[in-house]
Amino acid sequence: MDEKLRFGLIGCGGQGRYLSEALSLTKQADFAACADLDLERAATAAQQCGYRETFGSAAEMLSNTDLDAVIVATIHDQLQPCGLAVVEAGKHLFIEKPMALTAADGQRLVDAARAKNVKVMVGYTLPFLSTRRKLRQLLDEGAVGELAHVFAGQLIGGMGGWLGQPEHGGGPLFYIGTHVLYQVLDVVRRKAERVYAEVTLTDAGVDRECLFTVRFEGGVVAQIATSQRLGGRYGWIDVLGSAGRVRSEWESPDVFVQSTAIPAYRQETLIRVPDESVGPKVALGDKASVTGFKYVRAWAEEFADFLAAIREDRDPAVTGEDGVRVLEITDAVFESGRTGLPVAL
Repeated sequence: MDEKLRFGLIGCGGQGRYLSEALSLTKQADFAACADLDLERAATAAQQCGYRETFGSAAEMLSNTDLDAVIVATIHDQLQPCGLAVVEAGKHLFIEKPMALTAADGQRLVDAARAKNVKVMVGYTLPFLSTRRKLRQLLDEGAVGELAHVFAGQLIGGMGGWLGQPEHGGGPLFYIGTHVLYQVLDVVRRKAERVYAEVTLTDAGVDRECLFTVRFEGGVVAQIATSQRLGGRYGWIDVLGSAGRVRSEWESPDVFVQSTAIPAYRQETLIRVPDESVGPKVALGDKASVTGFKYVRAWAEEFADFLAAIREDRDPAVTGEDGVRVLEITDAVFESGRTGLPVAL
């Protein structure tokens, strides 16, 4: 299948346009149609990204356009219903995180995609960053030895608009916390067994902060923080084990490693990781207007993997099942925060 795949877009706001422009860098997509309840936004996406047709609803686009795959980049509470419509129409799906607001809704989407034999990729970006690829490489080389602890977090300032409204899936746990939670699961690669959380809420009812512990099979323990109380943005992951530790910080080009298992890193070492030094190479062209945006290369690499998964009939790097595993933990975080009790998974 050498021809370009025909793509649609549902949700033509900033994130939908950023993702579309990143997809254009792969040079493997034909931009067939886009849909948004706000037709002006759809027109903007068509003009910026090259979609040929615009529609005022996802249903109208899916019924009237011949598509191979669709990007869904709506607000959080609309992700699962739109994603479900896409897979039930027999189209491959790239869906923004968190993909749904509950694990049950996420599983319904996965089951529908399996029944239709289409691929689902969830837009968890951190593992595609060069620094996080380097962290993964160090772990695969045995830098920390037997894994024991993971400390991680994603923190930002106050959240407004729909991100401050519980009915739309607002709050930092869904918005940025799921990113770091997926990263933790990708590092540990064991079954989560139990969650205990402390959760505080805003007056509107979304999480102000979630501080929680996840215990995994084999005794690995992760402690994770998400919050909207910071006067800026900060994120990190610190992985510790019997032979040392590895650390990466959000939007930092550096990875820290100290390892008794690898002679080159016996002393504390700071590794500067330039963009594209690890992982697939994606050329930045002149098509995308966001080529200066930090995540465009990582998004393009995500799409390169998604396209390859479709062509090779394999699972993408981040599957719908991975998305459900994240949501099983977010379900448990909110339940533990509500009851004050640990939740078994």
